[in-house]
Amino acid sequence: MTTALHLLAVASLLLLLLSAGDGAIITGACVHDSQCGEGTCCAVSLWISSLRMCTPVGIDGEECHPLSRKIPFSGTRLHHTCPCQPHLKCLKTADNRYKCLSPS
Repeated sequence: MTTALHLLAVASLLLLLLSAGDGAIITGACVHDSQCGEGTCCAVSLWISSLRMCTPVGIDGEECHPLSRKIPFSGTRLHHTCPCQPHLKCLKTADNRYKCLSPS
C-alpha cells in the first residue's frame, strides 16, 4: 500500500470514528517509542500536531526526514515519519526530497 493510500485509509477511519458518536477513542496513541511495538516509533500525527501515534518505520521508497533518530529514541519526536528500516538510509533524491533507499 502506498503512503498516500495508507494516509487516506487512516483519515477515513478517524472520520468514521468521530462521526460514530460523541467522541472517538484513538488507539495507537503514544508519548515515547517504548510504548510502540517492534518496527514502529512514536511519531507526530499528520492531522493533529499535539497527538503522537505509533507509526511504521519507513520502507523502500517512502519519504523520510534526515533528522529522524534511531529507535528507540528516549526524547520526543518532532516529525511525522519514523526512521527508515535498518537496512535503508534516508537519502536526498534528485528532486530534493528525502526517501528511504538502499545505500549504494
